[in-house]
Amino acid sequence: MSTGTCLCESVSWEITEPVDSTYHCHCSMCRKTHGASFATYSFVPIDQVKWTSNMDTVINYSSSASLDRPFCGKCGSVIPGKSSDNKFYYVPLGCHGDGPKPDCHIFTDSKAPWIGIADDLPQYAAHPPEEEDQPVYQNKELSPPTEGVLRGGCLCGLVQFEVTEPFRAIHNCHCTRCRRARAAAFTTNGFVSSEGVRFTSGEEHIKVYKVPSAKFFTHSFCDTCGSGVPRIDVARKISVIPMGSLDDDPRQEPEDHIFVEDKAKWYDIVGDLPMFDQYPK
Repeated sequence: MSTGTCLCESVSWEITEPVDSTYHCHCSMCRKTHGASFATYSFVPIDQVKWTSNMDTVINYSSSASLDRPFCGKCGSVIPGKSSDNKFYYVPLGCHGDGPKPDCHIFTDSKAPWIGIADDLPQYAAHPPEEEDQPVYQNKELSPPTEGVLRGGCLCGLVQFEVTEPFRAIHNCHCTRCRRARAAAFTTNGFVSSEGVRFTSGEEHIKVYKVPSAKFFTHSFCDTCGSGVPRIDVARKISVIPMGSLDDDPRQEPEDHIFVEDKAKWYDIVGDLPMFDQYPK
């Protein structure tokens, strides 16, 4: 049995194994929803998921005719949702410290340009072979980028922003708070100054949740679709941008993995990036 919870712990659940399958999904919808480099979902038979909390804070966002993406309206964490045939829950494993190992990477044609795939898992350009008859989401077409400006936004499109500075640092963070907030194996955050981000629409739709026990940790998300969006910390003079929310290629890549002492047991770090138990030295 594996237990999962959102960041604020208002919503919790349990799953039992074996699960049907577990995917790293690189599609742009998952990246937007989670604000991460990719999402990891286990498809669990409906009778093997048990809710252990009430559902008072749950908000449901329909990202397509066949897919709902529920999230906690208090803290923004993605939570399990039902498949269109009501046979499975698709469970975001980032909310679990342990759980099943992933089987493959899917939608690699939509992979974020700043993340390489270094493991030996099978890779599929879109759906895996057993689901090839499923519809494929088409990425939206963008106008040519402006030099020195990166565009981004949430999945529903209400919140839009621009990053006007190169990133000072980009970290893959495995801390428990980041994993639960983004419901992903890790979050990839880029850092600029507090003046390096400007919202071009939808700022009134941004909701924030600060972890009560944290000195700084605050999760910013769209109140309609739950997508992670930039957080501007004026007091510390920094902005934290979830890289999965970007539309344009930053032409910068993560420089390390941090807080690997909190890494999910089901995820294996591969590749040559430096790793730090907590903050980089």
